[in-house]
Amino acid sequence: MPKARNGYCTCQSLHWSQGHVLPSVRGPYLLQICPSHAVITPVRALAKSCRRLSPLLAAPAALILLQGQAKAVLTYNIFESAGDVVVQTSGTLDLTGAAVSRNGSCGSQGAIYSLQALVCTGPNNVSLLIYDITGPASFDGNVSAFGASNVSGISALVQGSILGFGIDSTYNSNTPIVSSATFNGTTLTGLGFTPGLSGLIGTWTLDNTRESIRVILGAPAAAVPGPLPLFGAAAAFGWSRRLRKRIATPLSTPPQA
Repeated sequence: MPKARNGYCTCQSLHWSQGHVLPSVRGPYLLQICPSHAVITPVRALAKSCRRLSPLLAAPAALILLQGQAKAVLTYNIFESAGDVVVQTSGTLDLTGAAVSRNGSCGSQGAIYSLQALVCTGPNNVSLLIYDITGPASFDGNVSAFGASNVSGISALVQGSILGFGIDSTYNSNTPIVSSATFNGTTLTGLGFTPGLSGLIGTWTLDNTRESIRVILGAPAAAVPGPLPLFGAAAAFGWSRRLRKRIATPLSTPPQA
């Protein structure tokens, strides 16, 4: 019977007069691997449990991935950073089914105007295609900030008062939208947002699609990679197969203690 002792396995065998110490397999699981002619029922039971768990782990992981592909979200994060206020746009949109209602522009090199639920990022010297959206016509505060200190990335605007979302006419569906506008030397309260307010302040839906656009007071959260749950399930399945193969292969000679 294998016996665990200080992270090692002592195996008693009919062929060995004394117990031999074998290194354990270290990692998330502490497994004691003994020669095939020793008693290894506990390890076999553990491998069997891994086989039962593998499909259970893979199913929800696949569901998570499918849900992540169901619709896309474009997010405007408005937050303070190093004494400035930054508006950062990130995400993707699938414009399939959405109809262009008109052409337009922000009218300013970066802007936030709460009474019209207007947020602009990116340069202003480009033509935007305006798509119809559904959502609120205004959001919190009394903010009227036009002309950012600096801008970058692809031009994108949301304006709830005219129910429109604008994007650079060269944009291709399902590609990243990354842009920013920075207002130097100010704070969220200084711009006119309610002191202490944070979180979601507006969400709009791109008409005739499942795509959504949202404005959040707060820095972007750290992204959690979607494939990790599926990778974990696959790794567990592969590990259990390697374990069974290791168990089925007898050691030709007893290892040195």
